[in-house]
Amino acid sequence: MSAKHAILGLVIERPGYGYQLAQRLEERCAVWGWEKSGVYSALAQLERDGHVRSRGEMGSGARRRDARRVIYESTTEGVDFFRDWIFAPTPPSPVRQELDLKIQVAGPEFLPRLIEQTWAQEQQCVDDLRALTRTMPTAAPGAMRTWREAAAVLQRDAQMRLLRVRIQWLQDARTVMQQMVGQPQNRRSR
Repeated sequence: MSAKHAILGLVIERPGYGYQLAQRLEERCAVWGWEKSGVYSALAQLERDGHVRSRGEMGSGARRRDARRVIYESTTEGVDFFRDWIFAPTPPSPVRQELDLKIQVAGPEFLPRLIEQTWAQEQQCVDDLRALTRTMPTAAPGAMRTWREAAAVLQRDAQMRLLRVRIQWLQDARTVMQQMVGQPQNRRSR
């Protein structure tokens, strides 16, 4: 998924300028790690495709704090494009972890380093899990007052579950690799 759909949804919700939209995206979707520069390229693509337009500028430009900022708003075509995206079936996203690829293509001589990397990634996942637990209290389904609040809790819970599964997989992978270290490896004859 590209950032353009998320940015378009934010613009439809409330027009804004690039940095402001990047902050709103970070607040809602921090776990996806989108770069702030991606917001500007998404806005450029959305504008080129006729899904957003400049509503004008704010700021006088006289001082850095008053820098000119282009305010973006959605177009009718943008709202239709967003609605079509929302209503379209969504296939599950493939899990493409770089460490998984390294494990798939590395030879046995790299196992000690890959074991280290599984430890490091597991610690990162544990830290991320702790951060998610601290940032938002668990809310009972009936206690949520707005859709935005419920969506945030649902997203946080999904991320926490994925992290727990990832931690378990990293532990299992490390166990297998540790068992393989020191064992003679079959070599292909040439």
